[in-house]
Amino acid sequence: MMKRFFALMLLGFSMFPMFAQASFAQASFAVGDRVFVPMPSVHLREDGYATGMIESISGDKYTVVLRELIPGKGKTLYGTCSPGANSPLAGAEILSDKESEPILRKVFSASELMPWRAGKEEYLERENVATIFYKWLGDGMAVTPDRARLGAKRARQLGDSPGVQRMAQALDLAAIEVDNAGGQGFPVGAAQYLGGVNKTLAAVIATEQQEPASTGDAMRAILDGSQPLQSDDAVAMAMAKVLLLVRDNWARLPAELGSSKAAVAWPQASSMMQAYVAALTQDGKVKYRGKTASELNQSLATELKSGRWPVLP
Repeated sequence: MMKRFFALMLLGFSMFPMFAQASFAQASFAVGDRVFVPMPSVHLREDGYATGMIESISGDKYTVVLRELIPGKGKTLYGTCSPGANSPLAGAEILSDKESEPILRKVFSASELMPWRAGKEEYLERENVATIFYKWLGDGMAVTPDRARLGAKRARQLGDSPGVQRMAQALDLAAIEVDNAGGQGFPVGAAQYLGGVNKTLAAVIATEQQEPASTGDAMRAILDGSQPLQSDDAVAMAMAKVLLLVRDNWARLPAELGSSKAAVAWPQASSMMQAYVAALTQDGKVKYRGKTASELNQSLATELKSGRWPVLP
């Protein structure tokens, strides 16, 4: 039973969404060296790893005995795991199937290994970047523009390891959003938030214009509820999060101003609606739920002119 359990555990390691192959700088290793086997995820906070000692070396192959196995955090909750044999631990020999102290032996190439200290430092740095992004994606509290920009800078310093460059782009957009909200990461009134949001919406348009069509499609899938916010691409998540924040503040405005009538009279209502629709439709280039930007704008304007506070699509 234990062997079967441990085999299933190894299958879990092979289910990391390794959509990009990490390129780790090759180092020279010797017998007895402690090494780090990275198992990165595009979500960063769901990274896993294994550590062990080099038992023997044959040419460019390194036999490693692994005694520390850390699966990706939350991968069954947030990731879209893809079973397969692309895990660095696939095919490992099970030396001990004790659940609390598993031991494996596996032959690796140098490109699959990192020095233990360097590997741990990269793992922690990826975790730090992910913490900033997912904090903003959640409630955004205390994520200042400077902190978001620092996260983007650190992500770029991690090079081409999986997910980090997309996370850097997402944090760029997060910094713009927090900056234009004017609250340094703390709550602001709906009127204040919406008053500065047109620049943020313009950044969403600019981002989508530089992306493949699939990124904008993923953003709209999140907005229409057919895909969860926490999905596979940080850029699409960030774009959708901005529009969700606009929706939320727009819905809060009547209560803040005292009535729907006061909200309808808000001077920026019309221009803000148009900016939102432009971001939703890539400046009118794509439809949303089968409607063009012109149709969406017309529907919203009709509601506003009739004295009703529109619901943003």
